Amino acid sequence: MNSGGLLLGFSGALTEINVTAAGILRQDRRGPDGGLAGERGLAELLGQAGVALPIIRESWAIVASPGGTPLVLHAIPLAGDDPDAAAVVVLVDLRRNPRPSVSTLQKLFDLTPAEARLAVEIASGQTLSEISQRGGVSNATLRTQLSSLFTKTETRRQAELAVLLTRVAMFP
Repeated sequence: MNSGGLLLGFSGALTEINVTAAGILRQDRRGPDGGLAGERGLAELLGQAGVALPIIRESWAIVASPGGTPLVLHAIPLAGDDPDAAAVVVLVDLRRNPRPSVSTLQKLFDLTPAEARLAVEIASGQTLSEISQRGGVSNATLRTQLSSLFTKTETRRQAELAVLLTRVAMFP
C-alpha cells in the first residue's frame, strides 16, 4: 500500500500500524536513533505542526516536512464497539511517487513483462529517451510497447496513461 495507515483505539492509543506509516514516521524523526515508531511518532509529528487530529469525526491535517513537501493526515472514524478500532489515520507523503506493481499491471491489463516495466517507468515520470538510455532499449521498441500499452489500457496519450497508472498504484 502506498499510503501509511494507523489504527487508533478510543483513547487515541495506537493498535496497528502498516509498514508505510512506520517508514513515514521514521523519515520525519530527528534524533540519534534515526526513527520513531507509531504512537510517539504520530504525536511528535502533530506536535511539531501544532495541530490536533480529532478521531471522533473525520478530520484532515497538513504537516510540513523537512523536504518542503507536506504530509497529509486523514482521520476516519470507524463505526462499531471495538475499543481497539476507533479510527484509521491515513498518512500520505506527497514526496513519494506511487508506483504501480509490475505484477498487478500484468494481471489487470494483460501486459507483457516489458510493457509492465515501461508502464512503471512512465508512472515514475521518466521520458522514453531516459528509459531508452538507462535500459539499453531503442526508442522504436519503446514506442511500439507504448502503443500496445495505449491499446491494452484503453488510453490515447501518455498523460492519460500516467493518470491511470497513478490510480492503479494503490493496489499491492
